[in-house]
Amino acid sequence: MANITIAFSKDVETVKSLMAQGFCPVECSFGGVSVVDSLELDHHGSKSHLESVAIRAYRDFFGKRAEDPRFIINHIDADSIFAVAALAGLLPHPEAAKSMPVFLQKTWGVDLLPLAQTIAIMDTDPIGRDIISMPMGSVLAAWNSLFGANANDELAAYAAVEGFRRLLTQPSAKVFVSAAENAENERREAALADLRERGHKNGKVMTIKQSRVFGFDVWYQRNVEVGGPTEAAGWDNPIVVSWLEGAENITMACPNKEVAEELLGKGGLMNVFKALNAHYGLAEGSGFGGRETIGGSPRGQKMTEEDLTKAVSIINQLMKK
Repeated sequence: MANITIAFSKDVETVKSLMAQGFCPVECSFGGVSVVDSLELDHHGSKSHLESVAIRAYRDFFGKRAEDPRFIINHIDADSIFAVAALAGLLPHPEAAKSMPVFLQKTWGVDLLPLAQTIAIMDTDPIGRDIISMPMGSVLAAWNSLFGANANDELAAYAAVEGFRRLLTQPSAKVFVSAAENAENERREAALADLRERGHKNGKVMTIKQSRVFGFDVWYQRNVEVGGPTEAAGWDNPIVVSWLEGAENITMACPNKEVAEELLGKGGLMNVFKALNAHYGLAEGSGFGGRETIGGSPRGQKMTEEDLTKAVSIINQLMKK
């Protein structure tokens, strides 16, 4: 196998140029437009009907680029990096292991399709999921902790690919998997405790006063019997506002854009930020801000319990009936 080469670019023309030179684009989507070669390794925009690239690269194209492992990506996440590693033949695989020495076959013959499927779910519908209980979820949690927050550049991409290989093949890596599992379990337990002990429903908004962890995925509380994940009815707490212990900042969030806009109209939480900035006389860009689904108070500015109450009041006033 040739040495792997990973190019990183957020410029669509650069990606197209490298693809023309033989680089394989993986999850290179730009504003809903997918740059793909014959493998069609994207699942955004016009390719949204396709399965995750992690699943297809491992199941359908494992080792396809082992002899010419040149790739181009425009971001780093588990889905794209696992796909790159699979295409380059760098991961365990039942068929590939058959040609290896017997003493390597147990480690390198493991079927990682369940991990690819867990990666796909966490990439497309992560909210409310208990990653540790999912197939090989502890490995993904460890990878996320060690490599998921790295800078978006080529060096980070190489480290992330090697991270999957080591976590899946090196006995010494078990300590990282175990640590990630313990940390995630502790975070979820603390988040549930925050909800039980510090949660208060005000209208349709769940507030968490003096929250100890960042636990929105737990606080939303998925209600599968009432609605789907893109419906407000599918969540017990479709809008959560947290006042963080110690930092005393305010964060507000919804499970996804569809829920945010169902409750607050087009723009979702952006409407709340605009109203709060008007109330406090803050300029856009230096006051409350974020995206349609998550955001909060100005960076570095401490918020009081009265500020929390005002934020919740404005959310309830803007709520669509």
